[in-house]
Amino acid sequence: MFTLSSIRPFSCRFTRHYSSIPKPFTYDEAERWIADFTKDDIPKEDLSVAFSRSSGPGGQNVNKVSTKVDMRLQLDQARWIPHYARVKLRDSPRLNKTGELVITSDKSRTQSKNIQDCYDKLTSMIKQAVVVQREADQDTLARIEKRRQREDGKRKELKKRHSNKKATRRTKNNDY
Repeated sequence: MFTLSSIRPFSCRFTRHYSSIPKPFTYDEAERWIADFTKDDIPKEDLSVAFSRSSGPGGQNVNKVSTKVDMRLQLDQARWIPHYARVKLRDSPRLNKTGELVITSDKSRTQSKNIQDCYDKLTSMIKQAVVVQREADQDTLARIEKRRQREDGKRKELKKRHSNKKATRRTKNNDY
């Protein structure tokens, strides 16, 4: 038989599950993390680097030397990236089916410059994922609300003018 006493409260069943998900940084925490993060902080053991022949600059050197760099980062193993940033990076078009973030470079004629370019690209992608939008202060919110009300008033005034224009075109006594 179903009784009210047999139902467990909602908060007891689900609160623990959702409290275990880490919350994003505050704006200040994210700014500090971004300022401190450099490409030297990326653990080398989390990356896999492969080289291949490039289609980039180099003349006949392109046919002989493997200068194109293919760098891969397994996102699930990158615990040094904040959780919410890893979730953002999972939506990246550079993510393959196995969950690896793939960065390539063939800008330069040398492997070392292409590796540095890949590190720079990866660092900027991670920093962009960590960014948190700043909360609006009360002055900004008030200014936005004032603008919204002004735009609503303009829109209503235009609708009223348009309605009056149409109403004056109508005649009361049609002889047709």
